[in-house]
Amino acid sequence: MPESSDSSQASSLSQRFDDYGKIIEDIVLRGLEHPACELKRAVSVSKDDLAGRLEFVKFFQGQTNSHIVGERLIVIGADEKECKFCEVENADEFNPAKLTLIFQKYLHPEPSYEVFYQMKSSGGERYVLIVIHPIQPRPIMMLVDGSSANKVHFRPGDIWIKKNTSLGPATKADLDLMYEPKIELEAETRARQRFDHFREALGPALLSQEVASTPAPELLVGSRERLVRFADAMISGGDPTRFNMLLEMARERLVEKWGMLLKGSNRSYYISEQDRTELEEFYRDELRPAFVSVVDLGLQLIKFNAKPDWFGSVVDLLVEAFEASSHLQRLVTMNEAFPESLAFGRPAYEIYLGARALAVYAIHRKRYKFIEQIQPRYVWSLTHEQYTRQLEPFLFSPFGDNVGLPNVTSGRNFTHWDLLIGATWGDYFGTKEAFLAAGAQLEFVLELNSYLLVVRKHPAIDKFRIDNPKKFLMYRPDFWATRLALVTPIAESIYDALAGPEGFPMQLALEPEVTKVIFAGMSAQQRTLFFGQFLSELKTEQAKYAFSMGNLSFQYGWSDRLKVPVDAYLESVKSKA
Repeated sequence: MPESSDSSQASSLSQRFDDYGKIIEDIVLRGLEHPACELKRAVSVSKDDLAGRLEFVKFFQGQTNSHIVGERLIVIGADEKECKFCEVENADEFNPAKLTLIFQKYLHPEPSYEVFYQMKSSGGERYVLIVIHPIQPRPIMMLVDGSSANKVHFRPGDIWIKKNTSLGPATKADLDLMYEPKIELEAETRARQRFDHFREALGPALLSQEVASTPAPELLVGSRERLVRFADAMISGGDPTRFNMLLEMARERLVEKWGMLLKGSNRSYYISEQDRTELEEFYRDELRPAFVSVVDLGLQLIKFNAKPDWFGSVVDLLVEAFEASSHLQRLVTMNEAFPESLAFGRPAYEIYLGARALAVYAIHRKRYKFIEQIQPRYVWSLTHEQYTRQLEPFLFSPFGDNVGLPNVTSGRNFTHWDLLIGATWGDYFGTKEAFLAAGAQLEFVLELNSYLLVVRKHPAIDKFRIDNPKKFLMYRPDFWATRLALVTPIAESIYDALAGPEGFPMQLALEPEVTKVIFAGMSAQQRTLFFGQFLSELKTEQAKYAFSMGNLSFQYGWSDRLKVPVDAYLESVKSKA
C-alpha cells in the first residue's frame, strides 16, 4: 500500500536501495544471467568523451524501447566475465540532475527511470545502478543529431530498440507493438463516442433519459460515466429487475452474438475479408465496450459493498463470455489468413484480466465476501487441443501452450496492469503500487489454497481428487517478481483466524466443503503448524521461482507476528530430527 508519511517514504526508499543491492550482488558475484539486467564495466557521459556519451544515450534509448515487461536494470561498474565489481571513478557523472539534462537534450519523450549513483558492493567498490521503469512513453525517439568527430551515432527521429542481445533500428512490427495499447484505448474511446453521437441524433428525448429509468443497450457501449451513474442509482435502490435486465443485454453481446460469430457457418475454415471485418468490428465496437462495462459494474458493486449475489451474477457472465471466446477455430483461421488481425487468444485473455481486476479490487478493499463469489469458479482451460483441456480455477491462469499469451517473466501482476488493468480500471486502485500490493495478497490466497489441496495429505483431499479428476489445482504464484512483504496484511489476518476459534476463513476458500472437513479435526496448534510450514516453504521457493523465471529475487524476513507460526513449525521439525 502507498505510504503517507515522509518517514515511511524514506524507509521505503531505503528498503528498495538495500533490496537492489542484494539483487545486484547475486547477479554479479554469482555470474547469473538475467535478461532484464545489463552489466557494463565502465561508461562515460562527460562532455570530454562525446562519443561515449552518444553511444550510452543510444544504448539507453534501446533499453527503454525494449519489449521486456517489468523493470530493467543497468549496472555500471560490473564485469560480467570476471564476475566482479569495478570501482566507478566517474560515478558523479551519473548524478540524476546531470543525467536528466543529457536525456532531455537527446530523447523525446523523456524516459521514466531512477538513478542510484552511490551504490556500494560488499567489497566496497562504488557502482552505479539505473532502474528503467516498466511503463515507458514508447516509442522514444532521438530529438537531435548525435555526431562525434569521426562518427554519426544517430539522427533526429531515429528509434533504436534492444532485442535479445542486439541493438538495432525499430521495425514496423516493433512500432506496432509500441502503439497497440494507445490505439486500442483510442479505438474504444471513439467507439463509445460514436454511440453517444448516435443517441444524440435520435433526439433530446433519449439524451434526457433519467438515470433511474429502464436500462438501454446503449449503456453498455456508450459513456462509461453514464453507466456508473446508472449502476450507483441501481445499487442504492436495490432493484434486481433493472440489474438483471442490464446483465441480459450484456450477455446478448458477450455470449450469444459473439458465440454465433465465432462458430460461423459450416465453412469456418475459410475467412473472407468481409468475415474478418465483421469479427473485428464487433469485437471493437460491441464486445470490448460491453465487457469493460460489465467489469465496471462489478467494481461498483464491490466499492459500495452491495449484494454478493449480484456480484456472483457478474462473475457468471464473465465465465460464460470466457467460454464463448474459447471457440478458437474461426479466430485461428482468421489469424492464418490475415496475420495482423485480432489475435485468437486475446478476447478470452482480456475477459480473464477483467476477472482478476475484480478479485484484486475485492482484496484491496478487504471485502472478502466477494472473493467467496469468484474464487471457486472454474473454467475449461483455453487450448487448441480439446482433449487436453482441464478445469482450472478462473483466477489461476487457465491457458494452455501456444495461445499467444504475453510474456510474464517480469511478473503476472505487473503485466496485467501494463496491458489492460492500469489504463482501464486504474482509478479504482489509485496507484500501481496499491494494485501490486493487493495483487500479491491475491496470489498468496490462491497459492495457500493450491498448497492445501495439492500438497496436504488428508482423506477428504484424496476423495476430492478421485471425484474431480479434471480439476487442475497446481498454481505457481507471482512471487518471482513480488516482495513477500506485500502479503503481510492478509497473511496475518489468515493466521489470526487459524490460531483462534474461527479456523480457516471460509470466505477465502477455493473448495469450501473440502477445506471445512480438513480443518474440522485440527486443533489451534495444528493449524498454526500447518500455516508455519506453508510460510516457511513459500519463502524458500521464492528464490527458486525468481531465477527459474529469469527474474528478480527479493530477500525478506516474515514480520514478528508471522515468525510465531514459522518458528513453531521449524522447532517441531528440529525436535523430530
